[in-house]
Amino acid sequence: MKKRALSRSRVPALLCAAALLLLPLGTGAGRIEDLRGVAYVVEGQAPTPIQPTSNRNPSSGKLNSLVKDGVIRVSDLERVAEDYSSVPSDFLSAISGKSTITLDRFERYAVEYQLPGQYVQRFIDDYFIFKKGNSFEYLPVEKGVAKHSYDWDNLVHYSREKDYVVGGVSRVLKGIDVSVFQGNINWNAVKADGVDFAFIRLGYRGYTNGAIKLDTNFHQNIQGAQAAGVRVGVYFYSQAVSRSEAIEEANFCLDELSGYSLDLPVVFDLEGGANSSYRTYGMSTSTAVKMVSAFCDTIESGGYKSMYYSYAKFLAEHEGMVAQLEDYDLWMAMYYRVPFFPYNFKIWQYSSTGSVSGISGGVDMNMMFLDYIPS
Repeated sequence: MKKRALSRSRVPALLCAAALLLLPLGTGAGRIEDLRGVAYVVEGQAPTPIQPTSNRNPSSGKLNSLVKDGVIRVSDLERVAEDYSSVPSDFLSAISGKSTITLDRFERYAVEYQLPGQYVQRFIDDYFIFKKGNSFEYLPVEKGVAKHSYDWDNLVHYSREKDYVVGGVSRVLKGIDVSVFQGNINWNAVKADGVDFAFIRLGYRGYTNGAIKLDTNFHQNIQGAQAAGVRVGVYFYSQAVSRSEAIEEANFCLDELSGYSLDLPVVFDLEGGANSSYRTYGMSTSTAVKMVSAFCDTIESGGYKSMYYSYAKFLAEHEGMVAQLEDYDLWMAMYYRVPFFPYNFKIWQYSSTGSVSGISGGVDMNMMFLDYIPS
């Protein structure tokens, strides 16, 4: 993965940041917050210093409208901070009274005051920002990959969900994805709560032993959703590690779908392993690309539409993956107030803790952009 080159002028500042990182963390573990907002602990993970800025084009991209010639207005920093309750008051005090600060200074403040990663991301659009321990990692946005045209000024936030409104009209459908973990679902109540579509887990492969299993609630869920008038697609949680295993998973889906028609695609759910006990831990970009292609092509040959699902951190870390899969539709997960994923995607999973009538407990929430609805 490409890293930013170290700038001589920033060595003193980075040394200061590094000195902060030498302080004991107590447990000796690094806390990583992935782009879905899910935090987990990696034993022995040593924090690394913030990477320096280089070759930035402040005039490119909508988010960079907040940055001009490497300078950020303090009024914009304060305004955006209102979206994030976790922005420290000490940071706001430090910038109070100033009219502007440089982007370099902002990045150093990010380490000093431990700013939320998604807040920092709002001012940077040429790198993905990942918070690692007490520091940040920057991964470059790939050039030459097709970008989406969504304007997040149209994003509307409600207490339980989000909407995307243009000219006073919603331009998305409201959706959920479910599995046996949602228990027995009252699909009529789900439909009455305004849910337009649902992706239902058909099955999964075990993350350690690799056995393929049917989701025990799959058939009752697909039948209940369709009877209630909810548009339906299905997904398979993969732990495949080869092209042949991905084809095996696709054929399993086709067998279970015999007799069903679908409104939406059959989805290959590809996620990285959280630790070395997962079969997919350390998966290469080449393997991931081959598996997505194999699964989706097999599904299409079986007469169904296909797409793949993954979360933004996995996609950003596997450089070249999105570019090589441009012919396949993407359902992207990122649990941010305002997403940062510049590449094309058709569905956004924005929460794992949604609330919908007819379902006890939390449920994943999604929006499908209207230009995608399959014909």
